[in-house]
Amino acid sequence: MLHAALVALNNIVPRSLLDIRVWVVASTELSDFADAEVPDVGIRWAVVTKDDGFDALDEAPVAIEDSLARGELASVIERDGRVVGYETFAAGVFDKEDWLRFALRDDEVYGIRIFVVPEYRGQGLAVWIASFAYREFARMGYRRDYGVTDVLNRRSLRAHAKVRHWPVGRIAYGRCCGFTVIRIGRRVRAGFWSADNPLVIDFSTFDAS
Repeated sequence: MLHAALVALNNIVPRSLLDIRVWVVASTELSDFADAEVPDVGIRWAVVTKDDGFDALDEAPVAIEDSLARGELASVIERDGRVVGYETFAAGVFDKEDWLRFALRDDEVYGIRIFVVPEYRGQGLAVWIASFAYREFARMGYRRDYGVTDVLNRRSLRAHAKVRHWPVGRIAYGRCCGFTVIRIGRRVRAGFWSADNPLVIDFSTFDAS
């Protein structure tokens, strides 16, 4: 019932007026992938730019435009000379919303988004894309990857589970006219946050989970 109510609310009420979200926080120990065997199937590193074919992907326009604007680092997979799937990553800081910022430690990365075009889904490409990135990050000395997924996005939750991305907590918030009440793990906070004064979250909150 909660799932149906959130879907209906998000479809009817503009986010600028009322925004209610529940996110699952998950993490992966990258050392588990240091020796991962990844098939040689056209996976490589890239930076998300229009010149690399990302603008032609069949994805929600807002999502890909965000990635293009930030020039995100991505592990990509190609078929027939075009990018058909990718996962983007951030280090340092990542602005999840214009009022909410994730702060990462030096040995952490944040998996922003994973996407495979519809006609190539069901072939395990998402697992290969993630495994390649995790292996390379582990070899560069990174310790942990985090991801935050909307609880309504069941496809993404299943994909993360396939690469040992285990839930460690939740972030839930309600935001109305700029006033926000947010629960981060077991802690509840309330206030007015904005792009000029963002709420900053670091993932150490969930380390004991």
